[in-house]
Amino acid sequence: MCGLWLIIGVKFFEIYQFDLCEILDTGVGLVIIPITKYIEKKMNETADLFRNEKNNFQLNACVGNNGWRGMFAYIEGYQSATLAMLESVLSQYSHNTDDTRPQEAFLWSIDTAVYPILFTARHFVEIYIKQKIRTIIFFKIKNNIDEKLVKTHDIKSLWEIFVAIVEQTKDSRLYIYVEEIGPYIQDFDRIDPTGETFRYPYSSTGTMHLEDAGVIGLLNFYNKFNELSKICNVFNFLMDSLVDEYKVGTFTKSLSRTDIEYIAKKLPVYEEWGQLSFSKIKNDLKAEFSIGSKELSEAIGIIRNHTEFKRYVYPDTYELQIHRDNLAIVLSGTAKKEDINDFTDEEIASLRTLVELGTSIMDGRYFSEDYENLFKLHLQESKSSEYEKKSNYEYSIEHINRLKEGLNRMNYGDIVDSL
Repeated sequence: MCGLWLIIGVKFFEIYQFDLCEILDTGVGLVIIPITKYIEKKMNETADLFRNEKNNFQLNACVGNNGWRGMFAYIEGYQSATLAMLESVLSQYSHNTDDTRPQEAFLWSIDTAVYPILFTARHFVEIYIKQKIRTIIFFKIKNNIDEKLVKTHDIKSLWEIFVAIVEQTKDSRLYIYVEEIGPYIQDFDRIDPTGETFRYPYSSTGTMHLEDAGVIGLLNFYNKFNELSKICNVFNFLMDSLVDEYKVGTFTKSLSRTDIEYIAKKLPVYEEWGQLSFSKIKNDLKAEFSIGSKELSEAIGIIRNHTEFKRYVYPDTYELQIHRDNLAIVLSGTAKKEDINDFTDEEIASLRTLVELGTSIMDGRYFSEDYENLFKLHLQESKSSEYEKKSNYEYSIEHINRLKEGLNRMNYGDIVDSL
């Protein structure tokens, strides 16, 4: 029987066309395997590149359902990897550091490292913008964006989408970062508009990349990328706070919660609204925020019914479920554990809610709009269990500073100041 076979010997590896019976009769000690079966076997073998570390579990990277599944893990990874690679290759040119080149690296130098470094940096910028687009859509715009646009690798198109969405929010706090990040986007767009320049030496049409560049200074890039990273990091904190702020629902088409609070502080007390000066104040506010009478009236309506902002126009308002005298006793520090029966369930729930509002939380921060739901929760606790009631009361009288912070958050700071 004739066919294509693979003969594997000790010192050679060759493919022959031969008669199987004749080879088997030679008795030369060679292993004879059909080539098709050999290839099939080899194609199914793996090198175990991605197996887990059984002895050094701390060196296992958590991924998929076992890891940080959001876009932030990718963003932080690519940003950090860019800096790690830059510092690795730049350190080779410093006399004060040891050689950091990987032992098995083919060639880790300025001329070879530039491609993975700048590819990684650009990909960080791309997915960073995409994540910010989706976040703004989530907390304010609520529009459906064409997924094809968001999935594009064209960094100029992505930036134009981002800018357009920022403009729709009318939130001036976002405009700052359009101005600060914009110049970096322009640089990436000019040298690598679609993410291919540092990925392959040639374009899909066969044109060589970077023909007009000549050289790229990696120390300069390192310094500039650090500047961009700092901007992006601060922007992350702002975006996190905006997600918390917008979720309470206090905003209009053109005005954020912060804007509405600003307007509340600008308004005179309600008794002065009939004066001519009130019309001038309203006209000035409309001009300042570029809004019409209808939206200003909407904002004023929010203010008049807002648990915190209404106290700017109705300063004598007191709507807390704890009597002023009992609140004063707790704030003075004279309330004792055995005085619990001097407080109603509603008063204890109000105290505990104010303490909670004055507490920093890991996943965001509280607003005065959270008071109602927190109060209902703590009231239910007090009514359902004597233990919970006692625990809430004692916790409240032991955390007077947090109680004061909660009162300030509700715009009842005048009560704290009066004591």
